[in-house]
Amino acid sequence: MKSTKIFAVVALVACLGSAASFAAKAKEQKVKIEIVNRPGMALGTDVPGWVQAVLEGDNKGIAKALKIDPEETQVFVFSNQGDDLEFLKTWTDQVDVQRQVANSFSMAVGQSANAVLQGTSGSESNMQRAIDQTVKALSAMEINGLLKDAQYWIQFKRPKQGVKVNKKSPESAFDYYYEYYVVFTMKRSIYDKQLDAALNGVEDNASETVLLKKALSANLREPLIDKANDDSVEYEF
Repeated sequence: MKSTKIFAVVALVACLGSAASFAAKAKEQKVKIEIVNRPGMALGTDVPGWVQAVLEGDNKGIAKALKIDPEETQVFVFSNQGDDLEFLKTWTDQVDVQRQVANSFSMAVGQSANAVLQGTSGSESNMQRAIDQTVKALSAMEINGLLKDAQYWIQFKRPKQGVKVNKKSPESAFDYYYEYYVVFTMKRSIYDKQLDAALNGVEDNASETVLLKKALSANLREPLIDKANDDSVEYEF
């Protein structure tokens, strides 16, 4: 798929985390996730730098690793998790793009709102109205010309919660799954024009709205990742 035309419908609840998160949070210690298979593993090649950046939640590192100029290009990073790799590829690249973009916007809205709340003495009701207005504007934002730039997959295994390792069948204590990652890009000029039009449609009727729009203007121009970084997970490469 070389390009697609979609309408981003922002769901703010997605700010709480992506459905493709690696593992549930451990209460006392980090959950160790081990790589079972990936492209080039048998040959001893390294995980690509942009994938490492995704795993670490380093959005700026993704563009740098792929040698993408953020001044010229907007970056979207999508991911999905499941047992069937080929289905994941098709679903993520062709079917689930709309939800993935919506998650990216939603997470950016949540991050910007948190930053604004920390720096203002305004009321929560005013901030919620600002969020609602912004979500409504972004829901009407039309995204054109997404281009697929890079893809990668990793098969992981993680310990099942509350299951002890059995010496006779040690693998029964682990869950196996794939994660598929894909990077889409679009021309900065096209993206900025559509983003500015969407944000300009939000009425500046409160100081919280002005602050949120200002924060979003910057955050929505960073590489957008639909995956929440989970500090309770430790990866073994």
